[in-house]
Amino acid sequence: MAEKAKYRATDIAAWLTAAGIDDDAARRAGRVIAGAWNAREFYASATYLPLAAALTASRLPLTGLDRVADGLARRFGVHLHDVAAWDREPHWRKEIST
Repeated sequence: MAEKAKYRATDIAAWLTAAGIDDDAARRAGRVIAGAWNAREFYASATYLPLAAALTASRLPLTGLDRVADGLARRFGVHLHDVAAWDREPHWRKEIST
């Protein structure tokens, strides 16, 4: 049985539109972000890239990216990881080896 999607693209798009993003750009970003969040991808790259594209398409300054991302995350109760993506094999060991 398929798991029901928790995050709906239409809800995300509506919030983005209310935040001043163009309707078409908000719909595109909403689809991408909802897909990522429903796949439990709460990384910066999965959220910030579509938001940046939406801001650019709406001719809004990218300086508002953090504000929009933070507001979106708060509205939908998600924690956005400040790393680009999870690394299955981190290279932290090279920092401690001599």
